[in-house]
Amino acid sequence: MYQLLVSILLFHDAYAASILAISPSASFSHQVAFQPLWRELSLRGHQVTVMTTDPQKNDSLTNLTEIDMSYSYEILKKYDMVSVLSDDRTGLREKGKMVLRMSREVQDAQLSSDAVQKLLHGNMNFDLVIVEAQLPGMMAFAWRFKCPLIGIASMDAAMQFHDTMGNPCHPVITPDPNVRVEDYQHITFKERLISFFFALAYKLLIYNKTYREEHELLKKYFGEDLPPIWNIQRNMSMLFVNAHPLFSPMRPLNPNTIIVSGLHIGKPKPLPKELADFLDKAKQGFIYFSLGSNIRADIYNRTMNIDAILEAMAEVPYKVLWKLDMEFAKTPNNVKVVKWLPQQDVLRHPNIKLFITQGGMQSLQEAIINKVPILGIPMFGDQFNNVNMMVKRGCGIKLDRSLIDKQTFKKAVIEAIEEPRYRQKAQEMGEMFEDEPTLSLQRAVYWTEYVIKHKGAPHLTSNVPYMPFWMYYMLDVIVSALTAIVIVAAVLYLVLSRIISFILCKCFRNYLYKAKPD
Repeated sequence: MYQLLVSILLFHDAYAASILAISPSASFSHQVAFQPLWRELSLRGHQVTVMTTDPQKNDSLTNLTEIDMSYSYEILKKYDMVSVLSDDRTGLREKGKMVLRMSREVQDAQLSSDAVQKLLHGNMNFDLVIVEAQLPGMMAFAWRFKCPLIGIASMDAAMQFHDTMGNPCHPVITPDPNVRVEDYQHITFKERLISFFFALAYKLLIYNKTYREEHELLKKYFGEDLPPIWNIQRNMSMLFVNAHPLFSPMRPLNPNTIIVSGLHIGKPKPLPKELADFLDKAKQGFIYFSLGSNIRADIYNRTMNIDAILEAMAEVPYKVLWKLDMEFAKTPNNVKVVKWLPQQDVLRHPNIKLFITQGGMQSLQEAIINKVPILGIPMFGDQFNNVNMMVKRGCGIKLDRSLIDKQTFKKAVIEAIEEPRYRQKAQEMGEMFEDEPTLSLQRAVYWTEYVIKHKGAPHLTSNVPYMPFWMYYMLDVIVSALTAIVIVAAVLYLVLSRIISFILCKCFRNYLYKAKPD
């Protein structure tokens, strides 16, 4: 028995690895999506170092070291980024420019911090680097430590990362999440046109401008011999994406792209007593209202009629639990306003009737896994298409925040709760979402350890990233085929015209000969 135990421990230690995980986005929803993976890898004996803006600060995870980058939120606040993104008066181009400026300032602050500088110039070694597929510059750490790279996305990844994996990116079949599409199965001509030019402009900008500028900026931290970002990116061994056919359009994926939808969904925990008492007493049911971790009260006030919403809530025959960082002068008796809530456990409560949400991917997955219908009020980014998909699936209703008034809001709430088809569809979707051979966390851990064990996964690498665009789109083949067709058509035309001309001439001569008088 002792020898067996020693053998197991030696086997475990032989595969214990040193992992650097980098999650630089200053957004809690981005961070919470990955935390279970960092935790599970550390519990399996791997030494995990995480660069994060939202540390877990769990002393029981002795193998987990966190580099706190929470100062990044100050830069986000300086740009008032969420307000800008939520403002429909600001064009997509202007939003993109501001996101790029802010991202570079965040990245510069993170890379120049003492903790990250110590990591860069210290004598640590890593067996694997896992980088959020968001800020491409952080992939340079894989080159610095000469180890395999895995990308991970808290939603479906951007086009350039799917390009890296060799996954088809079709502007009509899989439009970018930033291109608003009402119905993926019946995409209109206008939507197709916008999606095509968006994809064209996006790729030209990313590959010919953004990555080149990023490369020059990163030399300051990684040295003049840093290879181009695109060269580092196309050596990515795997990509983990929080996407699922229930929530996103169908996309063909290569074996190097792993779906890890619902990775963040944890085990049930008891609710705080005061909150549990409030929900337990909601005999007719309760409504949970939260527009995510990024939407503050001032954004509510600027983008929608919050007073009309409060008046409508006062008249519905249900209790309302509202996550909001403000207090009203007079709160209706059936409404409880709380600054922060354990959302997953609130959605698990048996008395819940409806979830009013902005349509973030994590929120929708939490709603569907608990079979709760939704009322979607999208604010920015992929949320519009996410909510559109839920409406298409039949498990929710969408409201335009700019058109909300008391009667519109109340009518939508009552319909979503009292029409049984919405809950029925949510239950059907929840059962499908749960029905999978292995859990997302198990898949993520397996493929992470697979890449560590085999020092990468070059046999799963697609040829696509190494092909010039003209070869991928077979432009040379198409031109050759068209040229051959034109040549054959021209030859046939000349031959036929000669034959016809010869026949006509002969016929004309015969006619003249017969018409000639004796």
